[in-house]
Amino acid sequence: MSKLLNLSLKRFMIYAGLVLVFSIPVYYIIINLLWRHELNEHHIELTAAAGREDRYLIIGIVTTLTMMFFLLLIIGFVLINRRISKRLWQPFYNSLAKIKSFNLDKQQTVVFDDTDIDEFSELNQSLNKLIAGNIAVYAQQKEFADNASHELQTPLAIIQSKLDLLLQSKLLTDEQYELIEDANKALSRVARINKNLLLLTKIENSQFMDREVIDLSGLLESTLNIFSNFSDSKNLTLETGIPYGITIEGNKILIEILLNNLITNAIRYTPNNGTITITLSEKHLSVANSGTIALQHDQLFKRFGTTTSSITRGTGLGLSLVKQICSRYGWKVSYDFYNMHHIFSLHF
Repeated sequence: MSKLLNLSLKRFMIYAGLVLVFSIPVYYIIINLLWRHELNEHHIELTAAAGREDRYLIIGIVTTLTMMFFLLLIIGFVLINRRISKRLWQPFYNSLAKIKSFNLDKQQTVVFDDTDIDEFSELNQSLNKLIAGNIAVYAQQKEFADNASHELQTPLAIIQSKLDLLLQSKLLTDEQYELIEDANKALSRVARINKNLLLLTKIENSQFMDREVIDLSGLLESTLNIFSNFSDSKNLTLETGIPYGITIEGNKILIEILLNNLITNAIRYTPNNGTITITLSEKHLSVANSGTIALQHDQLFKRFGTTTSSITRGTGLGLSLVKQICSRYGWKVSYDFYNMHHIFSLHF
């Protein structure tokens, strides 16, 4: 990519070079005609050798003078253009620096410097409106997420507690018990979906801005220990390659959510007596689990995307959360199906 000033200067240089190329023969023709006119007017005759020598002399002098004036013109133009352009474009660079330092999470308005250049003044006014609108939308979305988290979690918890009380009743028939149990499972899934949707909204609204150095090796080991009971219940073989001391920079809450979703996803969709392989390096994390058929790539990281016909269902938001967290930190997440294994890879 080139700067705007360099592009304009380059075109001027090309134009000036073309003018120089065509001006030299024009100068020569005009001066040669004048020279012959003067010779004829004063009845001066030159030999062929002398005339040829004069023509070469004229060509050399014209070319030298033209090149000298051309270089002086170009050097002067470049110096003047840089000096003037630096002063003219300074308001633009000042505004650009303030935009780069703008942080939506802090919700601080940007105050642009006053300028007497109409174009930059209009640009600053438009940027002020745009930033003010983004701050207002961000505040509304953040307030909505907070309110939804409070207002929805409470009634869901009440309903679930009531269903638990019903399940403890001794007067229930087997059919009623199964109906309440199904309702309880559905409600639990709704609660998880609600929680994950609110989490996605908060991530998109940049509400997890804090960053710290995280011991990824230790965090991954502790996460595996937490879910060891689930893997043991399915008699899964866990193979790990986690070197000590691998660190990463990010928000600890988000990193924990990312690891939890990857590992629970692997455990949930690994058949009984299957294997899960986890490897970690400074630039790469891989979670592989045995499977029978590849997942649908086009639905993999979409919200509520159907990637498999398995009866084991999650919320449909786990991989979407993984994708969102990776996008936040500029990481790349990919999926492959190789040698009867699902392989999810993160490239830091």
